[in-house]
Amino acid sequence: MKRLLRVMAIDDGCFEPRKKGKALLVGVLSRLDNRIEGIVSTKVSVDGLDSTAKIIEMLQKSKFKQQVNFVLLDGINFAGFNLVDLPLLSKRLGVPAIAILRKKPRMQQIESALSGFKDKGKRMRLIRKAGEIYKGKKVFFQVAGSDEKTIKTILTKTTKWSNLPEPLRIAHLIASGVTRGESSRP
Repeated sequence: MKRLLRVMAIDDGCFEPRKKGKALLVGVLSRLDNRIEGIVSTKVSVDGLDSTAKIIEMLQKSKFKQQVNFVLLDGINFAGFNLVDLPLLSKRLGVPAIAILRKKPRMQQIESALSGFKDKGKRMRLIRKAGEIYKGKKVFFQVAGSDEKTIKTILTKTTKWSNLPEPLRIAHLIASGVTRGESSRP
């Protein structure tokens, strides 16, 4: 595997749950050796369905677009239940898209939480569309556009000081620091 491959890790900042508004998304471009090379940002609607389009737009407009080899997301939901279409994200950007999960999702609890949404069925389809959940060394993950073995290698190379890949940990620190005034623990 090439040493200078780069990941764009994306996480959201703090927001007021179940209240209309926007939430900050921060992307951190990092080499596999964890050298940070750039930062991008955008905003998505709380509980909306615009995260896939906003991430695609953010990266396609970015001067870093050609450097991104993998997109690493903190799960498939941002700003509450603003769900990412993982396969579509991978296809439109032309790179693998990986959703990192700290623990295995409890589907019954997710379905129950979505019961208040008029478009619950659509949101559940996006969750299922994200695909199989794999177990890594310290996290679970879903992937579109690549295979389990390659992603496990990427996670091993980028995970150093916590359970999360370092670029994702940095994206969380930046996003929470900007939205709260100080960072919170990833």
